[in-house]
Amino acid sequence: MAKDIIVVGGGIVGVCSALSLQRAGHHVRLIDSKKPGRETSYGNAGMLAEASFLVMNNPGLVKILPKILLNRTPGVRVNRWFVLKRLPWFLKFLSYCRKAHVLHAASTLRQLLTLSLDAHKELIKAAGVDHLLRQTGWLKLFRTEAGFAKFSKDLEIVKSFGARFTVYEREQIRQIEPGLKPIYCKAVLMDDTCAVSSPADLTDAYVALFQSLGGVVEQTKVTGLRQQDAGWCVECGANTFTADDLVLSAGAWSAEMASWLDYRIPMAWERGYHMHLQPGEAPALHRAIHDIEAGFVLAPMKAGLRVTSGVELTDRDAPPNYQQINYSVEMARQAYDMKDQLDQTPWIGRRPTLIDSLPMIGAAPRHDGLWFNFGHQHLGLSLAPGSAQLLTALIDNTPPPIDAAAFSPTRFRL
Repeated sequence: MAKDIIVVGGGIVGVCSALSLQRAGHHVRLIDSKKPGRETSYGNAGMLAEASFLVMNNPGLVKILPKILLNRTPGVRVNRWFVLKRLPWFLKFLSYCRKAHVLHAASTLRQLLTLSLDAHKELIKAAGVDHLLRQTGWLKLFRTEAGFAKFSKDLEIVKSFGARFTVYEREQIRQIEPGLKPIYCKAVLMDDTCAVSSPADLTDAYVALFQSLGGVVEQTKVTGLRQQDAGWCVECGANTFTADDLVLSAGAWSAEMASWLDYRIPMAWERGYHMHLQPGEAPALHRAIHDIEAGFVLAPMKAGLRVTSGVELTDRDAPPNYQQINYSVEMARQAYDMKDQLDQTPWIGRRPTLIDSLPMIGAAPRHDGLWFNFGHQHLGLSLAPGSAQLLTALIDNTPPPIDAAAFSPTRFRL
């Protein structure tokens, strides 16, 4: 039976949720304070990464924890006052640094990632934006043999779950990416990973498809949520919208909104930055590269060459700290010839991460008709359409495309 459903949150996860529900025959209203896709979903590296299923909280993290806390790792920067303030969250996060959890998370994320990649390809075709899709893989690069040897342990797990990759030596790297400077001794190409040349354009295309099917977009700030009779009211200043069901899919703001209904979501934020640069005279890059040891991604985009930083652990709305992205740009210039910066200031985004590094997809435990779909950490773009399919099946009470238990909100005491 068709329902009136409100989706709160216009990032790629919320947009895909709204689109999937509209395609399933429901009447959907998508609400966000900004144009959809202009917060965290805007600034990622554009990867549709079917093999990125190894979570950050793993046994290796514990070994380098002192370096992380001293900000001596390029991939992670921490605000130590934030760590102290949120110490219970960090201790719970570290409690998942077990091999058993790594394998559990890998298994569930692998299923959701492959489901999502297939769904993205279908949606991209339906939305008429095939020109955005690049099926050229994702190149992981290593400056030292020691760095590659350390990563090889991860590759064993990646291979065990069926992901395909190819290892290249120094001279072979020059053949597949002749524009790179000769600073890398090893590379791993994730063969099946895809990318898009503009995450914002992709989101716009999905929104246009959603609207062409009858979906409604409201650009207004949500100020309150309340259950009323057999449905839901979403307060947006002077306006109130009603629906049978409510989907909370507001990314880094989801925990705050859920707290209005007395839920305590175990969420923190992995902030990240990007900067666009003008290409130099070197041969063009064919694909995104990820310098594992220097902690940056360099991705050819419609807007220029996008350098993305690693993780910054701090308050969601703390003032920007550009040290990490400035370092990333410096390291990226060592790898590839680039000219001027194209952005006046670096862009900043906030990635929502739960204590087990898995998203929360399913029914809220204490309110009928309330659904959660958030907490996708680095993988919002990669996981969005699969998460939407899973959510739609749960709302429709039909068999889900994969087992939903690992993502259930009931795995936590909320």
